[in-house]
Amino acid sequence: MRAFVDFLIRIYLLPLKLSKRLALYLKGNIFGYDEHFVIAIDVIKRKFNKDRGIIIDVGAYDADSAIYLARRLPQNRIIAFEPNPVAFERGMRMIRPFGNIDLKNIGLSNEGGEKTLHVTDNEVSSSFYEAANTLEFRPATTVNVKVDTLDNLFKSQTNILLLKLDVQGSELNVLMGGVDVLSKTKLVLTEMNVVDLYNGGCLYYEVDEILRKNNFMIYSTISNYNKDGVKYYDALYINSTFN
Repeated sequence: MRAFVDFLIRIYLLPLKLSKRLALYLKGNIFGYDEHFVIAIDVIKRKFNKDRGIIIDVGAYDADSAIYLARRLPQNRIIAFEPNPVAFERGMRMIRPFGNIDLKNIGLSNEGGEKTLHVTDNEVSSSFYEAANTLEFRPATTVNVKVDTLDNLFKSQTNILLLKLDVQGSELNVLMGGVDVLSKTKLVLTEMNVVDLYNGGCLYYEVDEILRKNNFMIYSTISNYNKDGVKYYDALYINSTFN
């Protein structure tokens, strides 16, 4: 079975044509990677191949997404943010071979200061919002972390190739604190919640609204469908100014 899976992955990564549909049906069951990153890289290679703008990774966890991007875009600098100190320390060890990744132990929001991070038993689902009643993950502990805004951290930056968001219901707050950054950003890759996985967290239509108000149009959606229906999905937006 493992050999068959590896064969399918090789088929998918080479032509990126016939196998794209296949991946959508097999997500989470066979493939060990997330195809929203594959699609984002494909768009960058086709539309912005010589662009050396920075990549901002908000919600980097243990830097797995930053490493994925760094391997495929070695000429681009990646600045990644992870507020969970435990995941951050793991990430710092993971990025040692990569000179183009800068990982920071800070969260992003709509204002600077401190916030309470609700760490769940599934660490990747930790959030600035408390988890709602769900069987997917449960609260484990809390930790106070430093937060800042995109606009404050990147006010002198003029060229941003990609903004990646995976912050478990805080996507709207990050974007509200980064309106100036959005005007200089070509692509946004973000998770979108369909149901209330977090008490007070944002939902997909709120994220879509702020992106559209800031000149972005949806380019691709990648559904995380399971037996309970779509609870969240990933979306790639493109700034129409640069399209």
